[in-house]
Amino acid sequence: MEQIHELWVAEGGLENREEQPGPLGAEDRLAAVRRNELKRIWTLMTEDGWETYSPESDPEVHRWREAQRERQERESGEAAGLDPELIRYRIVAQRTGPEHRGASMLTHYAYGRSVEEAVAKVRKALEKAGGVYGDQGLYRVVEVVEESPDSKLRQREEARRRYLTIILENATATVRGREPDSPDADLLSRLDDFFTRAVVFPDPHTPGVHPRPHQATFGWTSEQPYIEHASDPGRALALFLLAYLDHYGLNLQAAVRTGDRPDAQPVSGGRPPAREAEGGEAPAELVERVLDICGQHYAAVTGTSPGQWDQESAREVVGIALRTVRMAERDTYPQTLETYLHEHRARLERLWQRYGPDSTFAGEVVLIDLPGCYALCQRIDNTPLWLKGIWSQEGWEETALERLQHNWLYDTSDKDGGR
Repeated sequence: MEQIHELWVAEGGLENREEQPGPLGAEDRLAAVRRNELKRIWTLMTEDGWETYSPESDPEVHRWREAQRERQERESGEAAGLDPELIRYRIVAQRTGPEHRGASMLTHYAYGRSVEEAVAKVRKALEKAGGVYGDQGLYRVVEVVEESPDSKLRQREEARRRYLTIILENATATVRGREPDSPDADLLSRLDDFFTRAVVFPDPHTPGVHPRPHQATFGWTSEQPYIEHASDPGRALALFLLAYLDHYGLNLQAAVRTGDRPDAQPVSGGRPPAREAEGGEAPAELVERVLDICGQHYAAVTGTSPGQWDQESAREVVGIALRTVRMAERDTYPQTLETYLHEHRARLERLWQRYGPDSTFAGEVVLIDLPGCYALCQRIDNTPLWLKGIWSQEGWEETALERLQHNWLYDTSDKDGGR
């Protein structure tokens, strides 16, 4: 071990060569290889496993032998005229137990007409005593992959198909039960066309799956007949997008180029989103019930009384919050809000302590003076974009809602240590 270390030092093993300018010459590269090899051997000798070392357990020796065997196999095949039906396979074997000190993964290459034939060749060559498979169960084959150019294209296409299957299944499962009501047919068709072009058949000029013959060539075109493309994954993604936008109350409109299609008329307003259709004013009775719940919790947290509140403004704030509650959920919303306020009592107290009238930051969150802000907090956690849209439509100051939203979301958590 000492002799190896001396040889490594003599080769310049302790020098720092990273700062040497210019490319290395042939002698310098050989010297670098010698240094690296001496360091590897010396490092190995200093480990506890040196006494059990064998070439078969050395991954460097294994890689060198595999490269040599592959080169010999290729040369012998070329000399004998390699059978064109033979396919080159990459065979990966994994160590079965940690007690063996060999490499955890080994890679072999073999030619064969099938996977079974290639694996059998590798096993036959390495099942001798002391070989990789000499001790039965020491390694097991975990992967066999074709290495031919055609197989790479086929593997890529198979991977893409598996990915499309995942897209279709996940998009369908996510949208189920949340489908938008009567989606605009033209908009859905256009989105289906887009996702089909962009995801399902992204490149029609390479080998793989292509549109059926009756479908037009892909690519953007302004020429008639404006053939659109459709696919199950494309439609699933289109519905997923529409449902997602509808969830946040965003209205995506279809549009056409009337200059290219004089017979078609642009969609002036599109179908109003489901949330806009059902997001009308809540009944006065519901507003009063919700305001009463907010008032009870607000009084408990702030120590104030109804006579100190701006009742009319609080009622308007609650009305805006209720417009973001779906029709089907309004009957049960008072109980939902009650549960929410109980669960977030500590956060509500921290909000008041930091932004109430006696705090350091008094006046920064103006909505905190209204008990209706508790309903806003609940909606901020559930429908922030829809709430923002309704708030803006009603002409309220947007900054007021933005400050409440920011401080409620980011300045009241349990982990927050204060400002």
